[in-house]
Amino acid sequence: MTYSELMKQLNSIGLAITTMGYDANTIAPRNGAKFRNEAIAYLSGEYFKIINNEETYKVLKEAEKTEDEIISMSAKYMLTNLEKIKNIPHDLYVEFETLKGNAQQTWEDAKNKQDYTLFEKDLKKLIELHKKVLGFRNDGLDPYESSLDDYEKGLRKKEVDTFFTAIEDDLLPFIDTVLEKQDEKPSFLSAFVSIEKQNKISQLIMDHLGYEKEWGYLGHAEHPFSSTFSINDSRITSHIHENDFTSNIFSIIHEIGHSMYNHQVNEKFEGHALADNMSMSMHESQSRLLENMIGRSEAFWTPLYSRLQEIIPETLDSVSLKDFTLGINYVEKGFIRIEADELTYSLHIMVRYHMENLIFSENISTDKLNEVYAKTMKDYLGVTIHNDSQGILQDVHWSDASFGYFPTYALGTAYGAQFMNQMKKEIPVDELLIKGDMESIFNWLKENIHQYSGMFDTQDMIKKVTHEPFNPNYYTQYLIQKYSELLGIQLDS
Repeated sequence: MTYSELMKQLNSIGLAITTMGYDANTIAPRNGAKFRNEAIAYLSGEYFKIINNEETYKVLKEAEKTEDEIISMSAKYMLTNLEKIKNIPHDLYVEFETLKGNAQQTWEDAKNKQDYTLFEKDLKKLIELHKKVLGFRNDGLDPYESSLDDYEKGLRKKEVDTFFTAIEDDLLPFIDTVLEKQDEKPSFLSAFVSIEKQNKISQLIMDHLGYEKEWGYLGHAEHPFSSTFSINDSRITSHIHENDFTSNIFSIIHEIGHSMYNHQVNEKFEGHALADNMSMSMHESQSRLLENMIGRSEAFWTPLYSRLQEIIPETLDSVSLKDFTLGINYVEKGFIRIEADELTYSLHIMVRYHMENLIFSENISTDKLNEVYAKTMKDYLGVTIHNDSQGILQDVHWSDASFGYFPTYALGTAYGAQFMNQMKKEIPVDELLIKGDMESIFNWLKENIHQYSGMFDTQDMIKKVTHEPFNPNYYTQYLIQKYSELLGIQLDS
């Protein structure tokens, strides 16, 4: 078997699994879930058999030596991942994949019924199998650090702890200052906007961002996500709430940030592992940068706002652009992570990081874990959880055993702030946004970040783009400056 033949097999099965997974989470009938999940798990098992055998290992070792950099780097990446799974028994792998498919449905049911007990049994089993699978790695890491490493190579609890300490020291006092300075929450944020009109708003946003139907597609799911099929097939989802139309707006912008990253990688990477091997913290840096640092700016909405008003005049006719900008940046210690403002967002991630540490480092029982979660939300954000859907069930991540993913949201946001700082040094970002020139923004991102996919480790990528190591001060100072300007807060010199 040649490298080319190997990739053709893996890419074909991988595309089938991705297609079935996207379908399962968007339009597939719920009653077909059991049969469908078994089929997906079977295909995952076949993928596992191909990737995890001696012949594949030899092909990849040979490919790693080639002078073709794309093939060599792709083979090296695949070999690194192969080391993680090579000792896992096939039956265990398939069992785990089947459980993840079924647990997603269980989680969705539990969330809709606001009842953690419906999901607890699956969560307990997910944690058990996740730990069991990690036990076959022999990587010398504790289970949670091994999980963190899956989403950013080399990431350890020490780095995450240091980052969150900086957030607490710099932002917690400032959050209180902002909360005292703000007026009441604008009523337009909770105004009723029909699904029909929100679909029009969705199209407005996609058109403005150049998210084209030739390579992109918008579906709807219980929890928004982005799914990559190939460089020219990168799909997103959103979730429409009729009494929170901005949720849909910023979900779409966020997911387009992911989608555009995958679409703008070097086309020569197509069909190779290098096409989609960036760390999730790098991925979140792009989605969070687009969603917040660009999407919540007055400059971004300057060429768009009148068109948004035309779609929902009954909601926004009496709301000025300035007041709209203040509204979409309103700060409150709320329940839901994906709806959180920029200032309190990292607190939500700290809650989940704390919970995952309890699960993997202290082996806390899943029994009444919802109560522990609610207490942690009270401790970190000062909010009282009224039901499980506001608390432990609000995120989909644990249903597919994505333990260790959450810290990448906060770290990625901070990386995005450092990238944004560099972008503003090199191109007139605000002027471009005011003119509606998103193409120039995306061209800069492609030239400096997107085209490389995962050729460079995260920390090396940060140095390459910004000419210095990661510095969380760019993130905290960006937030302090932004909200000080929005609310007229005088900072001590």
